[in-house]
Amino acid sequence: MGTSLEVMCELLVGNLESGDRLEALIFSAIYLKWINTGQIPCFEDGGHPRPNRHAEISRLIFRELERIYCMKDTSLQEVLAIRKIHPCLPSFKAEFTASVPLTRIRDVAHWGDIPHDLKLQIKHTIQNKLHRNAGPEDLVATEAMLARITRNPEEYSEAFVEQFKIIHHELKDFSMLRNLTEQLESIKESFDDRSLSALTLFLECKERLDNLEESKDALDKSIDLLLKTAQSLNALREVIVKGLESSLRNDVPDAAIAMRQKWRLCEIGLEDYSFLLLSRFLNALEAVGGAQQLKENAESKNPEECTAIGNELLAWKEKGLSEKEGSEDGKAVWALRFKVTLDGSRRLTKEYSEALLQMFPQKVECYVISQYMSSPTVDRWAVVEQILCYLKGAPGDEDRCLWQVTAAGNNIKGVVLLQELPHLSHLGVRAGQEKVIFVTCEDDDKIADIQKLNGKCVRHNTTGNFPVKDL
Repeated sequence: MGTSLEVMCELLVGNLESGDRLEALIFSAIYLKWINTGQIPCFEDGGHPRPNRHAEISRLIFRELERIYCMKDTSLQEVLAIRKIHPCLPSFKAEFTASVPLTRIRDVAHWGDIPHDLKLQIKHTIQNKLHRNAGPEDLVATEAMLARITRNPEEYSEAFVEQFKIIHHELKDFSMLRNLTEQLESIKESFDDRSLSALTLFLECKERLDNLEESKDALDKSIDLLLKTAQSLNALREVIVKGLESSLRNDVPDAAIAMRQKWRLCEIGLEDYSFLLLSRFLNALEAVGGAQQLKENAESKNPEECTAIGNELLAWKEKGLSEKEGSEDGKAVWALRFKVTLDGSRRLTKEYSEALLQMFPQKVECYVISQYMSSPTVDRWAVVEQILCYLKGAPGDEDRCLWQVTAAGNNIKGVVLLQELPHLSHLGVRAGQEKVIFVTCEDDDKIADIQKLNGKCVRHNTTGNFPVKDL
């Protein structure tokens, strides 16, 4: 992952004109998302960058993103792309920027009372990979190992298991994969009394909501609790957003930047959680009769509970609920106003979704193509729309080649592997599943003839003689 972050840093930090910025941010968001979800695996490249290098680069990228975020000419689309990048950056807390970070795994790999084969497995599958090219797959490997050593409670010592749990927690922290509650707890120390009360109220509402049992009585209660949770979320998010309004100074300490990263992720996490609350609110509302039931029960509702819906409600909330609005039924008018606000909220979320769809899908498709062209396993290309590609095989690269063939979809029409390969290899089987012509060739003269066709339209007819002709 270190090399990936270096590429992102070179692309984003200090070299962007405003016209190129949005595209660079979108492609960065796509690339880091695929890294974080394991769609692009992190391989060792022979170097030895410790995780502190990842943390240092992450800090540089974060500073630049925050600088762009606070600029006056930054577009809403750029802000949206930046908000997709932030959760993919590793933590750069002091413990991760230390010269030798995450050393606990080394001690565990040499633990005295565990079997030798387990020591070797921890060393080769986690320790070495983590200290040479840390990536999201290290957390996956650690979770799998933790599941193994906790399967039989008395198989391994309590002290060993406890240390391994700490390692798992450290990797979650490094990868910024804590849940929302854990993230918020981590910034509690930086809050003043007023802000702390907003945080406490939200966490209490969230805990009550998480523990609410599914029943008819609980369903009625959940609507009130969902609204209170949404109110407390908005109040807390307002506190955090206000704290993030000012841009970073050049002389700000590293510890302050690390805390700002936590605040930013909490703010983004609260926004994500608000969508979950809205979804649960709509489901609960439908379960008790929908809009008609809301109208019938309007007289028992406190209008102040609806402040979470936004400023639109505040304009008429002050008047309170009356029996009559002119010649109209007051309850009916209240319900209609509430419906208008919900419709506006739905339009807003639809616009948000449409903005995402306009920004990312085309860039994702372009990135898939560019990924082939920049890959060390890809040699030459024939046509951009329908591609005949040449893969330079290398020991251990089959998984990467397999990913390329799978991800290409309809763009790859033929694959030529420049080495021998068993007919029933994973790569060969996957190429057959994708209906992609797949051949191997070790004849240097034939390969040289084919490479002369680079950039031209070709007809590929796979036979024993392997002809490829210029159209």
